Amino acid sequence: MFVTGGAGFVGSHVVDGLVREGAAVVVYDDFRRGRMANLEWAMANGDVKVIEGDIADRGHLAQAISGADLVSHQASLWLWECESDPREALEVNIVGTFNVLEASVEAGVVKIVMASSSSVYGEACSLPTDEDHPFNNDFFYGATKVADEQLARAFYRKYGLKYICLRYLNVYGPRQDYRSAYVSVITNFINRVAEGEPPIIFGDGNETLDLVYVEDVAKANIVALKSGLEAEVLNVASGRETTLRELADAVLEVMGSDLVPTIENRERGLVVRRWGSTEKAEALLGFRATVGVREGLRRLISWRDQDILREGGG
Repeated sequence: MFVTGGAGFVGSHVVDGLVREGAAVVVYDDFRRGRMANLEWAMANGDVKVIEGDIADRGHLAQAISGADLVSHQASLWLWECESDPREALEVNIVGTFNVLEASVEAGVVKIVMASSSSVYGEACSLPTDEDHPFNNDFFYGATKVADEQLARAFYRKYGLKYICLRYLNVYGPRQDYRSAYVSVITNFINRVAEGEPPIIFGDGNETLDLVYVEDVAKANIVALKSGLEAEVLNVASGRETTLRELADAVLEVMGSDLVPTIENRERGLVVRRWGSTEKAEALLGFRATVGVREGLRRLISWRDQDILREGGG
């Protein structure tokens, strides 16, 4: 089993799930955002080999993937990284994915499960948004994910490489980046409350997210890899909307704070509502997210506190 980006946020949870299934795993990661600490449990409890490498390096990638029968492709630049450097978004998310697909064919891989994103939908024309929704994206990140899905289709048609693309909604949980310039709205809220500052809501607070806990996302990947399904695109969502105000209030409640969120003008172009349909994933994979928002926040905050202590106070 070969996992690109396997030391990262979602990827390391996929690795944990594979170890629990008894699989031997090769992790391929450039450690730009991935961390060895994310793999501690898997390496202590399973057959895990870590290879430091870049999916842009075709030769090294082809050597590393040799012998794999299944591939989980999680390596990717994040949304704001893509907006900051569109050329790098092209090289990593599109050319890099082409390299992974090409290397998979050359290695005789049977099936690849790829991380896509609800960003391909852009602002939703219908809610809950299902997989037949048209591409309505206008961010570079979403554009790369549209391209990746289409590349998977083309490789399937030409070479018979089986694939499933999983469109993640708003993933959160332990191992989520809380230190860099590119942090999610959840970790931004948590960071501010931890510093004694109120969370800032950009907009009027009624904007929504479909929050799906990272271990649920990992389970979807494992189920997809084990399934007989092929040539499909599926949402990985909770199927529930959470407003930014509800999210801020939940963070404050879990952290035991009496701070009051502040409201600021919303950045142009950001999606107003995100709510994914879960019907197709339930019907074809039997997958349903199980971890609620408050429980997921408790686990994230607990992990963050422990991680800061381990790193010497941040």
